[in-house]
Amino acid sequence: MSASTPEATLDVVGPYVVYEQLGKGGMATVHRAETQGVEGFRRPIALKRLLSHLAADPDLVRSFIHEARLASHLHHTNVAQTYDLGRVGDTYFIAMEYVPGATLAQILRQCDAAAGLIPIPVVLSIVTQMCDGLDHAHNLCDASGKPLGIIHRDVSPANVIVSNTGIVKLIDFGIAKAESSGVNTQTGMIKGKFGYVAPEYTSGQLDARCDLWAVGVVAHELLTGRRLFQGQDNFETITRVREGKLDPPSRTRPLPPELDAIVMTALQRDPDQRWQSAAAMRNALANFAHDARMEVGNAQVIAWVEWAFTQVSHDEDSGLARVIDMLAEPSSVSMHVSIDDREVQNQTPTVPREKSRQLSVARAEPAPHHLPTSKMKASRGPSWVAVIIVLLALGGAAAVVWMEYYELTYELAY
Repeated sequence: MSASTPEATLDVVGPYVVYEQLGKGGMATVHRAETQGVEGFRRPIALKRLLSHLAADPDLVRSFIHEARLASHLHHTNVAQTYDLGRVGDTYFIAMEYVPGATLAQILRQCDAAAGLIPIPVVLSIVTQMCDGLDHAHNLCDASGKPLGIIHRDVSPANVIVSNTGIVKLIDFGIAKAESSGVNTQTGMIKGKFGYVAPEYTSGQLDARCDLWAVGVVAHELLTGRRLFQGQDNFETITRVREGKLDPPSRTRPLPPELDAIVMTALQRDPDQRWQSAAAMRNALANFAHDARMEVGNAQVIAWVEWAFTQVSHDEDSGLARVIDMLAEPSSVSMHVSIDDREVQNQTPTVPREKSRQLSVARAEPAPHHLPTSKMKASRGPSWVAVIIVLLALGGAAAVVWMEYYELTYELAY
């Protein structure tokens, strides 16, 4: 629904005009919305609404309100902001910062399908910014100076957005835990995605270092393009988290041993051997990036992300789908590949589809100043149509010859 939709059909919640749904979870939906201000003032927001059938459950309402209050304390560049908590009739809502961009989950899927491995400098920037946001949350204090002890508990690719400015945002503190909170977690219940929960959390132990384990898992997956602990079911996934073999990311692609060490420190199953703070991990990443001359700015990060989403899936760019696409294209379409585009094609590593999961380790990483920024246009000119026609003609001729040979053989045999 666009902003130009007639007012009579608009979905209005308090001061917010609600548009399309962005996502839905077990407790709430999230929609793109806008504030309604004086003199036509508008501000885009993400509006989270508690599902109507849950509004009668006082425990769930209390948890929803707790989320808003907890998130309202967080004011950091790398954390999506919370603006408002309200209720209209039986509808409880939270107004949050709207962050246009792609989640790491979406980026990883696009890399697996078409774009290849993420350049190391881009990974370093993303993970460093994640650590910055968590450092803020972990060390936040209340008005009296008492630490709130906030733990995200659900750090995962789906809850990290690379905004259209290249700034990384942590989202969804909906299941965050604060030590000073009056909201208790049910004994024996794990909150978070099983592939990213720390081993000690599966046994009931929880502190800020659990978030750092999750950062280590995300970093490993960004570097390798593979899920680290994914099992056939939740039980198998948790078993792998607790006991599975942990290979360094350099087993998949060439990486400096210093970077291996940073990631594997975050993945120590003993939390005492892990990074003890988000700041410590952030500093290690920043120092490595500086020493290895792999520092990149936000502009370079978003330039690579935008480039990645221009790449065509290997499946879409081959076989029958490719033939159908070309035949459907007007014959006047021409091919344009600039010198920069050819350089990008030569420099960009590729990764096969998830079926094979065999990643090349012989490809060189693009240097920071060579991060792709141009868009490649697919070849869909009339020459391809001519080739297809010729191939079809040759195939028809071959079929005729074969039939004649078959008939001759049949006659000789009988």
